[in-house]
Amino acid sequence: MSSPAHAIYSSTVSLSLQGHEFQSQYGVQLIFNETAQSRLLCSAACSKNPSRRIFDYDSSSHRCRLFEADLTNGAIIAVGSQTSIVGSVILSASLYASMYNQSCSACQGNRYQTCSLTTNTCQCPGNSYWNGSMCPLKLFENAACSQIDACRSDLNLSCIINSYGEFTQCSRGINLFTIFGYKNLNTDKIFHFFDKVEMMF
Repeated sequence: MSSPAHAIYSSTVSLSLQGHEFQSQYGVQLIFNETAQSRLLCSAACSKNPSRRIFDYDSSSHRCRLFEADLTNGAIIAVGSQTSIVGSVILSASLYASMYNQSCSACQGNRYQTCSLTTNTCQCPGNSYWNGSMCPLKLFENAACSQIDACRSDLNLSCIINSYGEFTQCSRGINLFTIFGYKNLNTDKIFHFFDKVEMMF
């Protein structure tokens, strides 16, 4: 990257050794499985969409796969083909902090943030969430979560809370109002919980 300004339009990729491919945890993470004439073109296809954070490419078959995933919900594994390689997009807080929640003009053309038509501010792109410093991908079932919007709501997942009012893990079909069934739930934490819910809408 030639300058900080250039960084918002491009991506920096870390490459594995030859003889590896990416193994995702869930089938839904594979969003592109086609052919590409070169590793560079496969990498460019990955860079076009902010949710695509990992690709693998086989120079023998020209297979290019793009994943809505990162190394927290998948793994780079050794395979028999020595012509296969994995690329993962490198993210840092500096790509997000100066623009998040700013006017949409601040993130125009930005790869890492998008303009929300609801709030007219720069927000995390689809299937990612703001964790206070950057936009990691939303989490899958049984993953540990620490805030209400951290789980894949499109898969009917919610970040559930325990009897102490603490967020715990992503789970399916949890009714928000079941939190009142816990005897030990602190009232302040209930209001804090619904403050977070309200901020999402």
